Amino acid sequence: MASLGSLLLRRLGRRSTPRPKPRQRPTSKTTPAVRKAPRPTLTLARTQTRKETLVPAPVLDLVRPTGALKKSIEAFLLDQRSENTRRAYSKDLKRFLKYWLERRERSGLLTLDRGLVIGYKDALLSEGLEHTTIDRHLASLRSFFRWLVEDGHIEKNPAENVRFLNPRRESKTQGFTDEEVLKVLKGPDLHTRTGSLHYVILMILFYCGLRRSELCDLRMNQIQTERGYRFFRLRGKGNAERIVVIRDPVWNAIEHYLYVNRKSLNGDAPLFTPIRNNRTLRVEKPIDPSLVFYIVRKYSNLAGITHRVSPHSCRATAISNARDHNVPDRAIQEFAGWSTTTMITRYDKRKSSLEKSAVHSIDYGQTERKFPKQN
Repeated sequence: MASLGSLLLRRLGRRSTPRPKPRQRPTSKTTPAVRKAPRPTLTLARTQTRKETLVPAPVLDLVRPTGALKKSIEAFLLDQRSENTRRAYSKDLKRFLKYWLERRERSGLLTLDRGLVIGYKDALLSEGLEHTTIDRHLASLRSFFRWLVEDGHIEKNPAENVRFLNPRRESKTQGFTDEEVLKVLKGPDLHTRTGSLHYVILMILFYCGLRRSELCDLRMNQIQTERGYRFFRLRGKGNAERIVVIRDPVWNAIEHYLYVNRKSLNGDAPLFTPIRNNRTLRVEKPIDPSLVFYIVRKYSNLAGITHRVSPHSCRATAISNARDHNVPDRAIQEFAGWSTTTMITRYDKRKSSLEKSAVHSIDYGQTERKFPKQN
């Protein structure tokens, strides 16, 4: 595992504790030097001016933890089963510690209490972040401090009673119409290695509704067959396993990609690898998630789609299309890899479609009156 400094703040706050002054030599041979008592271990506090003496802080040193505290933080990160979750928690903790240090530089001694967490929430709001993003930061802190409480490093969770924003706004992700999907899928050139890769990625996004990380992590042995059906065996959020059926159009795209790129389904190799790598020349590795975003944006622009789309738009489109065809919510839940059906309404990007508005079906008979002629 990477060092804790790289997982948290990478030596952020090294300037927090001033370097001790060099030891003074004796002025003469007869006058021995007076050895100063060792300074108390400091964490994240000091007085307003440099000339004043430093005081011990009543808080933990989360920037440069040692001993049991360091092991506890490492265990917290390792306990997150998903690599993406582990990376997100580490990133959230870095941001909070950076805010804490900046506040300490301006205000002096700061204790780890609820007021500090509330101030952090206000700072995130002032940056214009989405309410869902801010709530995710607060959830990360709440989980982290709960862990420290259980390990006996702090007595009370400072984020426990900090209120979430609980946004009720609709997601800004926009889906594709059926006509737009057909235009996008006509874009890749199937005669080239690059085009075959781009086409199969788009087909899996639109027909299988995979998350971008799930698509990039696909390996050869995850394509399996049972009772005449081919399917992906996936590990999604929370390390939950699910099965997604591979329809014939998607399987044909996979076969074409394998044929053009001279690959086979044997072994545990990544299913999708870079066509070329001019920097390191290493191509036997999974594709980067940024490539998936580039593919969706490229062929959307070629199809004349002007609104902002992303790989997440493809996933939302697949879920919306399934709901349009009256697929039961339970089946959509399993298809998308959710623990409950509450997310379905949020991801259904066609529920507010102008063409399918309920207004079109309202009919009271002939109620329209004739208007008088205007002069």
